[in-house]
Amino acid sequence: MPVRVPTPVRGGRCEVTAQESYRVVDSTAPQFVGDLKGSSVGAFIAADVGGTFARLGLARGEQGMAEIVGQRRYACAEFPSLAAVLRRFGEELQAEGLGAPPVSAVVAIAGVLQGDILLNSNLPWAVSLPETRVGAGLDQLELINDFQALAWALPQVSQTQMTALHGPGIGLADLPALLLGPGTGLGAALLVSDPSGYRVLPSEAGHASLTAGNPLEMGILQGLQQQFAHVDAERILSGTGLMTLYRALCDRAGAAPRWQLPAELVAAADAGDDPLAQECLDVFCGWLGSFTGDLAITFCAKSVYLAGGIAGHITHYLARGGFMQRFLEKGVLAPALRQVPVFCIDHGWLGVIGAAAWHQANGLRFTAT
Repeated sequence: MPVRVPTPVRGGRCEVTAQESYRVVDSTAPQFVGDLKGSSVGAFIAADVGGTFARLGLARGEQGMAEIVGQRRYACAEFPSLAAVLRRFGEELQAEGLGAPPVSAVVAIAGVLQGDILLNSNLPWAVSLPETRVGAGLDQLELINDFQALAWALPQVSQTQMTALHGPGIGLADLPALLLGPGTGLGAALLVSDPSGYRVLPSEAGHASLTAGNPLEMGILQGLQQQFAHVDAERILSGTGLMTLYRALCDRAGAAPRWQLPAELVAAADAGDDPLAQECLDVFCGWLGSFTGDLAITFCAKSVYLAGGIAGHITHYLARGGFMQRFLEKGVLAPALRQVPVFCIDHGWLGVIGAAAWHQANGLRFTAT
């Protein structure tokens, strides 16, 4: 099953067509596909590792093209390290009779690499680049930011993977394109035009200080500042942040929290029998809209895409209007933001695809022993 890596985009726009979009086989129950026996030369692992799940695919690339021929999803909490996840994937490849495990890997992972150590507060284990490479039995290993990888895959997102929150449906994505994702944490990246096509600017905007836009948010923020030395955006605008917000609203209402997980909270709000759950999602969407508008102004974004596990589960709440109202409440720049289309995207395996695209565009740098 051939899978294309994004071709360079000229100027300030990038084409997004169904024909060029990536496809994976059975993303809800990943399985190996294709006959790879005797064809593992040039193969590498393309992976997307978040705070909850790790998605891995076996990819092969040549002449600017990439083919992803197999994929697996693992729960991070079930493994003692990233190396163990990579090693398990290689072992399963071999057990399936698909040849020796690849010795090269590109891993899109939540966090930022500081020297050889990954800085991240949402993974279940610490990550060292050299220790992971050796532990996984790899000769080459690159770690890139997970939203950097998603941005690399962004030009391949098809119309069927997008829900418009603002602006008409389009087949061309204006650049710069802002990608923002409330999931286990809060990821962000920017896709910009480049003389040779396009490039991706990674970001840790989710760790910027959280700001308040109304008295309710100010009260919640002041309460958080009494608990934490630094209150960043993902303290509220993430999966765990959604539950932090819910508990804060319960405290203000003098009510005991009824829900412990985001899925439970969303289900209760959908059922319509828990006003606090509904209020929580409304406040969350408004706060996220304000933060997203701030970033769109900061980067002069001409299109905005929301990804991440939480965004995918609350698209119907994002579409109710509170998100876009706060997105547009930027004073004199509101008319400019009205020209910016905003979409939710179902990213699924796009992180794996983006890791493969990064590999094709940049190549693996050999990591010495």
